[in-house]
Amino acid sequence: MSAVLNIIAYIYGRGTAEKLKGRRVEVEYNKAGRVRRVFIDGRLAFVLRNNDGYLLPTLYGASFLENRVVVRGEAAEYVAGGRNVPAKYIADVSSGSRANGEVAVVDAEGRLIAVGRLVYSSRELSLGRGYAVRVREALKDVTGKEPREPPR
Repeated sequence: MSAVLNIIAYIYGRGTAEKLKGRRVEVEYNKAGRVRRVFIDGRLAFVLRNNDGYLLPTLYGASFLENRVVVRGEAAEYVAGGRNVPAKYIADVSSGSRANGEVAVVDAEGRLIAVGRLVYSSRELSLGRGYAVRVREALKDVTGKEPREPPR
């Protein structure tokens, strides 16, 4: 187990691994003996990306991440429906977030709404153009609810 926590600490930072200490961590291995899935307290938290062996967080696993992107209220419901995050709707980005890194997407109240890959660096976000976060899993995927139409 400590090897998996070390991998998570290397990828997502020591703070993320500290949040996992004291919790029940279970690891599922593939036929080659590599980590395939990581369960935290019985819930799927991280999965292996096959092409490079990177552990990707699920929506539950994103609750442990320190790298966060705060989305403005008018876009939060839109993003919770599984849509990508436009750069102009980002209110704040945590200091440890890097381009092409995994981030948790939260609304203004701090509720987790999605998880995805941050496309831009914090400097590029100031341009306010394009999609800043490519969402992999969103709240709608878990609850099954259809979101309301975004405001026009």
